[in-house]
Amino acid sequence: MRTFPVIRKTRLSNEHIMAGVFGVTLLYLLPSWIHSSAEILSYILVLITALFVDVAANYIRFKRPVCAVSAVVTAGILQVLTPGVPLWGRLLGITIALIFGKHVWGGTGKNIVNPAIVGVLFLSLVFKLNLPLWAGSSWLWIALVLSLPFVLFRPFAAIGLMAGMALSLLLHQQLSVATFISYGIIFWGSLVVTDPVTTTSVPSAGLIGGFLVGFLPLCFTNSVAVMALTFLLADLAWYIYGVKSPIINGFGFTRPLKIKKLTPYNEGKIDFLDLTGLGSSSPENIELPSPQEILNRIQTSGVFGFGGAAFPTDKKIRSVMDAGVSDKYFIINGVECDPGLLHDQWLIRRFPDEIGKGIEAICRYISFKKVILAVKDQGGLQSFKNTEIIKVPDTYPAGAEKLLIGKVLQKELATDEVPAKKGILVLNIQTIYAIYEAVYLNRQAETRYLTVANLKTKVGRVVKVNLGERVATILERLNLNSNMFFCGGGAMQSHLAEEGEVVGELTNFIAMADFPRYKESPFCSHCGLCVEHCPAELSVNKIAELVSAGHIEATLKYHPERCMKCGSCSYVCLAGRNLSAKVGEAADYGKSKIGTRQPKDAEPYR
Repeated sequence: MRTFPVIRKTRLSNEHIMAGVFGVTLLYLLPSWIHSSAEILSYILVLITALFVDVAANYIRFKRPVCAVSAVVTAGILQVLTPGVPLWGRLLGITIALIFGKHVWGGTGKNIVNPAIVGVLFLSLVFKLNLPLWAGSSWLWIALVLSLPFVLFRPFAAIGLMAGMALSLLLHQQLSVATFISYGIIFWGSLVVTDPVTTTSVPSAGLIGGFLVGFLPLCFTNSVAVMALTFLLADLAWYIYGVKSPIINGFGFTRPLKIKKLTPYNEGKIDFLDLTGLGSSSPENIELPSPQEILNRIQTSGVFGFGGAAFPTDKKIRSVMDAGVSDKYFIINGVECDPGLLHDQWLIRRFPDEIGKGIEAICRYISFKKVILAVKDQGGLQSFKNTEIIKVPDTYPAGAEKLLIGKVLQKELATDEVPAKKGILVLNIQTIYAIYEAVYLNRQAETRYLTVANLKTKVGRVVKVNLGERVATILERLNLNSNMFFCGGGAMQSHLAEEGEVVGELTNFIAMADFPRYKESPFCSHCGLCVEHCPAELSVNKIAELVSAGHIEATLKYHPERCMKCGSCSYVCLAGRNLSAKVGEAADYGKSKIGTRQPKDAEPYR
């Protein structure tokens, strides 16, 4: 069943961002409007022309009206970068910009050059425009300050470009506050670079390319035409680089997500409800059975991976035991990084003695070089015998098995490598508790703890339920009434609950929530957020586009089989697309083609 995040980072969209860019361009134009009211009329006519050309082209291509905010932004940038050009020139320039810079390539998200810069190149050749663009004005300070936040969307390219321009002026002994403003350094860096197709999401290419675009033209000339041409050549170079190379991250740079977790009920204390009627018990002074009997009880009780894999725990332990390595490691995964989950952090504090006995039982069977408890929050934790507690960053998806191994052991495993076969045992907190119940109580793994949440109010509680119990029954007993509920591994991996759905081995999460309103917008702005936040460093947008176009075979060069299905790309997408579903489809196809399936015992994101 296809899953997706039931929460999104923001309701902010590409259209909203472009509207913000448009607003800032107005501030750059304000000094010329104060000086000449004719400039206001000129701008209005250019804007009307831009809307007409864009709407007409979109209607021809899509047979329906399409949002034209990008055309408005193109008009604003063109107007700012071409001061002194007569009205007829600007009308011709915006027409050329939209037709030859945008629609000839296929429109928003398809064009490989910046439309506004295409128009600027044309007008600078005709009217021989030179830098600096403007005379100093106190009004420009407002525009400068408000345009700086746009640097955050393309920080590497923006900083590189601004540094390149500033260094070139410094070498020519022209750098000052006045020239910094009049040459439009911040405008080029923070507005033009945030245009959807101006640059690449690859940090190394963005930084180096941005620097060269800013530095080289001003070393030889003040011509706007040379600046614009360099920009367009960089567009083409970045496009070719992206097409020819599956490498998408030259620095190995990813930006982990920080997602606010649920608020527990009862004024910060996690509320617990037992719907099984079994209760819990903690027998005293019971000696551990023999190592072989320990494993037999784990197998007989049907203990499985509660963290999201549901793989038989006895098989995983045997794999570690049989691994042909001298040093073996045991990692207890208490990270619980999914923002919709509470029960692991509750379990480890509510049953520390029981979990300690579960750890001891496993260590009786296997001799480990090191036993590590990985958590995000050490507050209120009880120490365990011969166990080192390591705090990992409070980011998502820090609990993904191989990411966690890399963090606590500094060991990198390939996509097709199974940690257990490398002598690394990773078990979730609830799995440890189930081992305790199996070994000490001979209890079957027929119940589980999970989080039941109301995402509308962002609160949650821990509930103990029987496996196989109907979700609807649980919700009725909790007095939760809604027409829409979601189930799954957590807030980042859920599906819409079906009628008659029951709690299974993979169910960690039940939530009442609004549908996240994903839309299959064709207007990817190539902002790069999906790439920056992908823990597997995939070319997410390229893979998704190929899947949408029906070219799933072509995705193999981008190694979609590395996808962890964490949902980060869908969570951050400004176009509102469920990217993780498309990349997941390519991942399943890739694994089936090359035979490197994700190990079944891997806990994907916990």
